[in-house]
Amino acid sequence: MLNKLVQSLYSWVILVGVVVVIITGNSFYVVSTLDDLAALEARLFSTNRVINAINTLHMAILRAESGQRGYLLTGDDKYLVEYTATLNRLNGLIDEVEISALASDLPEQTRQVDQLLELSKVKLNELIRTVEIARAGNVDEAINIVQSNVGLQLYDRFQSLFRNIDNSEREMQGKHLANLMQLRRDSVNTLLISALTTALLIISIFVLLKLNMRETFLHQRALEESNEELEDKIALRTQELKLYSEELARSNRELEDFAFVASHDLQEPLRKIRAFGNRLDSGYNDVIDERGKDFLKRMLSAAERMSMLITDLLAFSRIATRGKAFESVDINEVFENVLEDLEIAIEEGEAVITLPKLPTIQADKSQFEQLVLNLISNALKFKKDNETPVITVSYRTPAAEELSMFLQIDSYEWIQITIEDNGIGFDQSFAEKIFAPFQRLHGRSSYKGTGIGLAVCRRIVERHNGEIRAYSEPGKGTKFVITMPTNGEPFATTNSEGVVSNAS
Repeated sequence: MLNKLVQSLYSWVILVGVVVVIITGNSFYVVSTLDDLAALEARLFSTNRVINAINTLHMAILRAESGQRGYLLTGDDKYLVEYTATLNRLNGLIDEVEISALASDLPEQTRQVDQLLELSKVKLNELIRTVEIARAGNVDEAINIVQSNVGLQLYDRFQSLFRNIDNSEREMQGKHLANLMQLRRDSVNTLLISALTTALLIISIFVLLKLNMRETFLHQRALEESNEELEDKIALRTQELKLYSEELARSNRELEDFAFVASHDLQEPLRKIRAFGNRLDSGYNDVIDERGKDFLKRMLSAAERMSMLITDLLAFSRIATRGKAFESVDINEVFENVLEDLEIAIEEGEAVITLPKLPTIQADKSQFEQLVLNLISNALKFKKDNETPVITVSYRTPAAEELSMFLQIDSYEWIQITIEDNGIGFDQSFAEKIFAPFQRLHGRSSYKGTGIGLAVCRRIVERHNGEIRAYSEPGKGTKFVITMPTNGEPFATTNSEGVVSNAS
């Protein structure tokens, strides 16, 4: 019996070792394959960008030359419409060609592109010169310049260099595609190997399970007796596990949402969009028509709004991870600091704020100030037109039935803080929606903001082992009620197990 047990144990150890080795090997290969795939995609993108850029530049020069020749032959100004529109686009096209060439895999490509751009500029100057001569009344002189074959020679040189660049990039593109297909074939082979090894592992597992069934049966009676003892211990730990489970589910959900929307990688392309947009606005303002300026303004505005969203999301995600240890906080001092920060808004709205003498609690001071700042600024923002904002702050000790959703009630002292205003209010059916990130009840044009302020408030209150609720009616103001311990500790620390039972 003992020998069989030892042999079975060794078998499981060996099997686990094999599983770890195979999984590790497959993981490394998957990571390597993904890296190679990403590199190939980046190279294909760079190659396609160069090809598209030079082809677009080529077509633009042809359109400009077509407009020039049509005008010289007919004298009709309608040919100058496409000619002028093309010239307005050429500066941007030249910049695109120049930027795309920097990412080319060919070491000589930058030099060839520089020559191509130089020929483009010379060709464009020749086109502009003939058109301007013709518009000045010297049509014959302009036609003589065209018939001198100078422009044709320039275009022949341009076209020859264009074909060299295009062919070299397309050749490189073919190599990248071939590498991609080879990577795909290698991946299929590895998948077959992984499937075979997995099948062998499954067979081994079934064999070991069969060998251990007899040992399991012998231990079943002993386990039943042990289970009876464990049930008592499990009952004592169930409450703690429930708290950890709820917090983990909430944290995972918020972490997934945040990682999907507001990764730090979003900041870099956003900065480039704003930087190049500002360059266009400052450096090419005179060559962009009014419609283009409007598009540019909208683009920069959207980029600025996106930056605010990312910043707010980062702040939201860091409430739990960047929070400070709790300390003794005088709530009166917190409100004084907040009202000082909002002094201008309060004076402009002639707001009336009523504050009682508030107690001292254990809290993260900076986060508690952020909580109060968000709620007071919301009350000032969502005020009624032509009516003085009135904000009333009060507190009391909550009744026992109001604490029914909390655990470990007797371990803490409790406070309920109420912030009530006479603003525009909202329908009570939206009382939960307003605490979700980016949920807005009003249009962005009516009230500024990203819609994450109240989500931050709920996150802060939950870290303080409390709960925040909203009560409102349209046109009758809003009341926010915060219930929390006065002597609590940060949620999920080593010294605190949390107190919220079913906060939503």
